[in-house]
Amino acid sequence: MAQNVPGRHRAPGRFSAISELKTIAKESAQPAVKGAAIVAASGGLVASFAGTANAADGSSSVVAAPAAVGPAAGTLTAGNALSAIGYANPALKQAKSQPVVIEDIAVKARRAQQKAAEEAAAQAAAKAAADRQAAAQRASRSTQRAALNPVPAPAPSASGIVGIAQSLFGIPYVYGGTTPSGFDCSGFTSYVYRQAGISIPRTASAQQAAATPVSSPSPGDLVFFGSPAYHVGIYVSPGRMIDAQRPGTVTGNHSIWTMPSGYGRF
Repeated sequence: MAQNVPGRHRAPGRFSAISELKTIAKESAQPAVKGAAIVAASGGLVASFAGTANAADGSSSVVAAPAAVGPAAGTLTAGNALSAIGYANPALKQAKSQPVVIEDIAVKARRAQQKAAEEAAAQAAAKAAADRQAAAQRASRSTQRAALNPVPAPAPSASGIVGIAQSLFGIPYVYGGTTPSGFDCSGFTSYVYRQAGISIPRTASAQQAAATPVSSPSPGDLVFFGSPAYHVGIYVSPGRMIDAQRPGTVTGNHSIWTMPSGYGRF
Protein backbone atom coordinates (compact mmCIF):
# COMPACT_ATOMS: atom_id res chain seq x y z
CA MET A 1 0.00 0.00 0.00
CA ALA A 2 1.42 3.24 -1.07
CA GLN A 3 1.90 5.86 1.54
CA ASN A 4 1.16 9.40 0.64
CA VAL A 5 3.98 11.68 1.72
CA PRO A 6 3.05 15.30 1.57
CA GLY A 7 5.42 17.52 -0.50
CA ARG A 8 6.89 20.73 0.69
CA HIS A 9 4.62 23.67 0.15
CA ARG A 10 4.81 27.31 0.85
CA ALA A 11 3.29 28.23 4.14
CA PRO A 12 -0.04 29.87 3.72
CA GLY A 13 0.04 33.58 3.94
CA ARG A 14 0.80 36.65 1.86
CA PHE A 15 3.53 36.19 -0.73
CA SER A 16 6.70 38.29 -0.24
CA ALA A 17 9.36 38.35 -2.97
CA ILE A 18 12.11 39.42 -0.55
CA SER A 19 11.26 36.62 1.88
CA GLU A 20 11.19 34.15 -0.99
CA LEU A 21 14.66 35.25 -2.17
CA LYS A 22 16.05 35.00 1.34
CA THR A 23 14.72 31.47 1.60
CA ILE A 24 16.20 30.50 -1.76
CA ALA A 25 19.55 32.01 -0.85
CA LYS A 26 19.57 30.09 2.43
CA GLU A 27 18.78 26.80 0.74
CA SER A 28 21.38 27.37 -1.96
CA ALA A 29 24.10 27.02 0.65
CA GLN A 30 23.13 23.36 1.27
CA PRO A 31 25.09 20.73 -0.74
CA ALA A 32 21.94 19.01 -1.88
CA VAL A 33 20.62 22.05 -3.66
CA LYS A 34 21.89 22.93 -7.13
CA GLY A 35 20.87 25.79 -9.36
CA ALA A 36 21.48 29.18 -10.71
CA ALA A 37 19.52 32.36 -10.66
CA ILE A 38 19.42 35.45 -12.80
CA VAL A 39 17.94 38.41 -11.08
CA ALA A 40 16.77 41.54 -12.84
CA ALA A 41 14.95 44.55 -11.52
CA SER A 42 13.26 47.45 -13.25
CA GLY A 43 11.11 49.73 -11.17
CA GLY A 44 10.37 46.79 -8.88
CA LEU A 45 11.49 43.22 -8.23
CA VAL A 46 11.14 40.38 -10.80
CA ALA A 47 12.94 37.08 -10.26
CA SER A 48 13.35 34.14 -12.60
CA PHE A 49 14.99 31.02 -11.37
CA ALA A 50 16.07 27.75 -13.05
CA GLY A 51 17.29 24.46 -11.70
CA THR A 52 15.90 21.35 -9.97
CA ALA A 53 16.02 19.83 -6.61
CA ASN A 54 14.43 16.59 -5.52
CA ALA A 55 11.59 17.03 -3.10
CA ALA A 56 10.82 14.44 -0.58
CA ASP A 57 8.24 12.89 -2.85
CA GLY A 58 10.39 13.28 -6.00
CA SER A 59 7.69 15.21 -7.82
CA SER A 60 8.14 18.79 -6.86
CA SER A 61 10.63 21.27 -8.33
CA VAL A 62 12.43 23.77 -6.21
CA VAL A 63 14.29 26.77 -7.60
CA ALA A 64 17.57 27.66 -5.87
CA ALA A 65 19.28 31.08 -5.94
CA PRO A 66 22.96 31.90 -5.81
CA ALA A 67 24.54 32.25 -2.40
CA ALA A 68 24.86 36.02 -2.79
CA VAL A 69 23.12 38.41 -5.08
CA GLY A 70 24.83 41.79 -5.52
CA PRO A 71 26.91 43.59 -3.02
CA ALA A 72 24.69 42.96 0.00
CA ALA A 73 23.20 39.47 0.25
CA GLY A 74 19.77 39.28 1.79
CA THR A 75 18.71 42.77 0.70
CA LEU A 76 17.33 42.84 -2.79
CA THR A 77 16.91 46.14 -4.52
CA ALA A 78 16.98 47.26 -8.13
CA GLY A 79 20.62 48.32 -7.72
CA ASN A 80 21.57 44.99 -6.12
CA ALA A 81 19.94 43.07 -8.94
CA LEU A 82 21.87 44.98 -11.57
CA SER A 83 25.05 44.50 -9.52
CA ALA A 84 24.43 40.79 -9.49
CA ILE A 85 24.31 40.77 -13.26
CA GLY A 86 27.54 42.75 -13.36
CA TYR A 87 29.33 40.37 -11.03
CA ALA A 88 28.16 37.42 -13.09
CA ASN A 89 29.47 38.95 -16.34
CA PRO A 90 32.55 41.23 -15.86
CA ALA A 91 32.27 42.34 -19.49
CA LEU A 92 29.16 44.26 -18.54
CA LYS A 93 30.99 46.42 -15.99
CA GLN A 94 31.08 50.06 -16.90
CA ALA A 95 34.45 51.42 -17.96
CA LYS A 96 36.00 53.67 -15.38
CA SER A 97 35.65 57.25 -16.51
CA GLN A 98 38.81 59.34 -16.68
CA PRO A 99 38.71 62.78 -15.09
CA VAL A 100 38.82 65.64 -17.56
CA VAL A 101 40.99 68.57 -16.52
CA ILE A 102 39.95 71.86 -18.07
CA GLU A 103 42.54 74.61 -17.72
CA ASP A 104 41.13 77.92 -16.69
CA ILE A 105 41.13 80.34 -19.63
CA ALA A 106 42.31 83.26 -17.49
CA VAL A 107 45.26 81.23 -16.15
CA LYS A 108 46.20 80.20 -19.68
CA ALA A 109 46.05 83.82 -20.86
CA ARG A 110 48.26 84.99 -17.97
CA ARG A 111 50.82 82.31 -18.78
CA ALA A 112 50.88 83.38 -22.42
CA GLN A 113 51.34 87.02 -21.41
CA GLN A 114 54.14 86.13 -19.00
CA LYS A 115 55.92 84.09 -21.69
CA ALA A 116 55.60 86.96 -24.18
CA ALA A 117 56.97 89.43 -21.62
CA GLU A 118 59.94 87.17 -20.86
CA GLU A 119 60.72 86.79 -24.56
CA ALA A 120 60.50 90.57 -25.07
CA ALA A 121 62.83 91.20 -22.12
CA ALA A 122 65.33 88.66 -23.46
CA GLN A 123 65.27 90.31 -26.89
CA ALA A 124 65.75 93.77 -25.36
CA ALA A 125 68.70 92.55 -23.30
CA ALA A 126 70.28 90.92 -26.35
CA LYS A 127 69.83 94.13 -28.38
CA ALA A 128 71.34 96.27 -25.60
CA ALA A 129 74.34 93.94 -25.41
CA ALA A 130 74.77 94.07 -29.19
CA ASP A 131 74.57 97.90 -29.12
CA ARG A 132 77.19 98.08 -26.38
CA GLN A 133 79.48 95.76 -28.32
CA ALA A 134 79.02 97.80 -31.51
CA ALA A 135 79.76 101.05 -29.65
CA ALA A 136 82.91 99.54 -28.15
CA GLN A 137 84.04 98.41 -31.60
CA ARG A 138 83.41 101.88 -33.05
CA ALA A 139 85.37 103.50 -30.22
CA SER A 140 88.22 101.07 -30.75
CA ARG A 141 88.33 101.80 -34.48
CA SER A 142 88.24 105.53 -33.79
CA THR A 143 91.15 105.21 -31.36
CA GLN A 144 93.13 103.24 -33.91
CA ARG A 145 92.48 105.83 -36.62
CA ALA A 146 93.51 108.65 -34.28
CA ALA A 147 96.75 106.83 -33.48
CA LEU A 148 97.52 106.36 -37.17
CA ASN A 149 96.43 109.86 -38.21
CA PRO A 150 97.01 112.30 -35.34
CA VAL A 151 95.05 115.54 -35.61
CA PRO A 152 97.42 118.49 -35.56
CA ALA A 153 97.00 121.15 -32.94
CA PRO A 154 95.48 124.49 -33.97
CA ALA A 155 97.98 126.77 -35.74
CA PRO A 156 99.45 129.55 -33.63
CA SER A 157 97.69 132.85 -34.20
CA ALA A 158 99.45 135.58 -36.14
CA SER A 159 99.07 137.91 -33.22
CA GLY A 160 100.83 135.27 -31.13
CA ILE A 161 103.82 133.51 -32.69
CA VAL A 162 104.04 135.68 -35.80
CA GLY A 163 103.54 138.88 -33.78
CA ILE A 164 106.34 137.95 -31.36
CA ALA A 165 108.64 137.01 -34.25
CA GLN A 166 107.99 140.34 -35.99
CA SER A 167 108.88 142.20 -32.80
CA LEU A 168 112.37 140.62 -32.98
CA PHE A 169 113.31 141.81 -36.43
CA GLY A 170 116.92 143.07 -36.95
CA ILE A 171 118.72 140.88 -34.39
CA PRO A 172 122.01 139.57 -35.82
CA TYR A 173 122.68 135.93 -36.48
CA VAL A 174 124.92 134.36 -33.79
CA TYR A 175 125.79 130.69 -33.93
CA GLY A 176 124.32 129.03 -30.79
CA GLY A 177 122.52 132.27 -29.82
CA THR A 178 119.24 131.97 -27.89
CA THR A 179 118.62 135.56 -26.72
CA PRO A 180 117.77 138.92 -28.31
CA SER A 181 121.48 139.69 -28.26
CA GLY A 182 121.89 137.15 -31.05
CA PHE A 183 120.09 134.10 -32.50
CA ASP A 184 120.80 131.14 -34.64
CA CYS A 185 117.83 129.56 -36.51
CA SER A 186 116.61 127.13 -33.82
CA GLY A 187 117.58 129.51 -30.98
CA PHE A 188 115.26 132.10 -32.57
CA THR A 189 112.26 129.74 -33.00
CA SER A 190 112.58 128.25 -29.49
CA TYR A 191 112.79 131.76 -27.97
CA VAL A 192 109.67 132.99 -29.86
CA TYR A 193 107.62 129.93 -28.84
CA ARG A 194 108.79 130.25 -25.24
CA GLN A 195 107.53 133.84 -25.19
CA ALA A 196 104.15 132.50 -26.32
CA GLY A 197 104.15 130.00 -23.43
CA ILE A 198 105.03 126.94 -25.55
CA SER A 199 108.14 124.95 -24.69
CA ILE A 200 109.81 123.24 -27.64
CA PRO A 201 113.20 121.50 -28.07
CA ARG A 202 116.36 123.54 -28.68
CA THR A 203 117.76 122.25 -31.99
CA ALA A 204 116.17 122.18 -35.47
CA SER A 205 116.28 118.36 -35.79
CA ALA A 206 114.76 117.91 -32.30
CA GLN A 207 111.99 120.40 -33.09
CA GLN A 208 111.25 118.51 -36.34
CA ALA A 209 111.00 115.19 -34.47
CA ALA A 210 108.71 116.58 -31.73
CA ALA A 211 106.34 118.60 -33.94
CA THR A 212 103.11 117.22 -35.47
CA PRO A 213 103.59 117.10 -39.26
CA VAL A 214 101.09 119.12 -41.32
CA SER A 215 100.72 119.26 -45.09
CA SER A 216 98.99 122.65 -45.22
CA PRO A 217 100.84 125.07 -42.92
CA SER A 218 99.24 128.02 -41.16
CA PRO A 219 100.91 131.21 -39.92
CA GLY A 220 103.02 130.38 -36.88
CA ASP A 221 103.85 126.78 -37.94
CA LEU A 222 107.50 125.80 -38.34
CA VAL A 223 109.20 125.30 -41.72
CA PHE A 224 111.91 122.62 -41.83
CA PHE A 225 114.70 122.07 -44.33
CA GLY A 226 116.44 118.72 -44.59
CA SER A 227 115.80 115.49 -42.71
CA PRO A 228 117.05 115.58 -40.12
CA ALA A 229 116.49 119.30 -40.31
CA TYR A 230 119.50 121.58 -40.61
CA HIS A 231 117.46 124.82 -40.70
CA VAL A 232 114.09 126.04 -39.34
CA GLY A 233 111.97 129.16 -39.65
CA ILE A 234 108.47 130.43 -38.77
CA TYR A 235 105.89 130.22 -41.58
CA VAL A 236 104.09 133.49 -42.37
CA SER A 237 102.46 133.03 -45.76
CA PRO A 238 102.99 131.04 -48.96
CA GLY A 239 106.67 131.42 -49.91
CA ARG A 240 107.51 133.59 -46.87
CA MET A 241 108.95 132.93 -43.39
CA ILE A 242 110.62 134.74 -40.45
CA ASP A 243 114.00 133.29 -39.51
CA ALA A 244 117.62 133.83 -38.54
CA GLN A 245 119.24 132.77 -41.77
CA ARG A 246 123.06 132.67 -41.51
CA PRO A 247 126.06 134.58 -40.25
CA GLY A 248 126.15 138.18 -41.52
CA THR A 249 122.34 138.50 -41.64
CA VAL A 250 119.65 139.63 -39.19
CA THR A 251 116.25 138.20 -38.29
CA GLY A 252 113.44 139.23 -40.64
CA ASN A 253 110.75 138.20 -43.16
CA HIS A 254 112.53 136.24 -45.86
CA SER A 255 111.56 134.17 -48.89
CA ILE A 256 111.50 130.38 -48.70
CA TRP A 257 114.40 129.94 -51.13
CA THR A 258 114.12 126.17 -51.60
CA MET A 259 111.66 123.32 -51.21
CA PRO A 260 111.01 122.65 -47.49
CA SER A 261 111.26 119.09 -46.24
CA GLY A 262 108.08 119.59 -44.23
CA TYR A 263 106.00 121.65 -41.83
CA GLY A 264 105.41 121.12 -38.14
CA ARG A 265 102.93 122.29 -35.52
CA PHE A 266 103.06 122.52 -31.69
